[in-house]
Amino acid sequence: MREQIVETAVVEFHRRGFAACSVDTITKAAGVPKGSFYNHFKSKEALAAEAVGRYAADAEWNSPVDPDLTPLGELRARFAAMRDVVAAYDYTRGCMIGNMGEEAADHSEVIRATVRECLDGWTTGIVALIQAAQAAGEVAQELNAELVGSFVLDSWEGAVLRAKVVKTGRPLDDFFVAVFDNLLR
Repeated sequence: MREQIVETAVVEFHRRGFAACSVDTITKAAGVPKGSFYNHFKSKEALAAEAVGRYAADAEWNSPVDPDLTPLGELRARFAAMRDVVAAYDYTRGCMIGNMGEEAADHSEVIRATVRECLDGWTTGIVALIQAAQAAGEVAQELNAELVGSFVLDSWEGAVLRAKVVKTGRPLDDFFVAVFDNLLR
């Protein structure tokens, strides 16, 4: 039952956001009694933190990619997979990590810490791919991989937010041109 609640919470928080999603909403969608929620979680906030962590772990970013890709090709493919997810929801849901950070980080230390951990982990993966691309001669050695890795993720999250606002993939297309055709060429 706990797993069912978490899986449902990922979907509902991603679809509705933290504030618009009640414990009742989640338990009804999960098909479990509301009282059972409190057998597994201290609060909606605790569930939201777990849901964010689950979303990050299960994100398309972590899906296998063609092992023959170069490091820069892999980085591009991972972002392309995430772009496809955003587009599949018609630019209405964005990234749950970014959404939760924007909505709840100022009000919940538990959620803020989880979002930060997810963003830090994601940045580490981006930095590792940039460093590998530098070692392979695909990206200039002069670039500070840590700084650029953080900037790339921040740019991605901003592009996803803007795509939600304008309801088109244009900001994501701009991200790919700016990052892969200009910054990391």
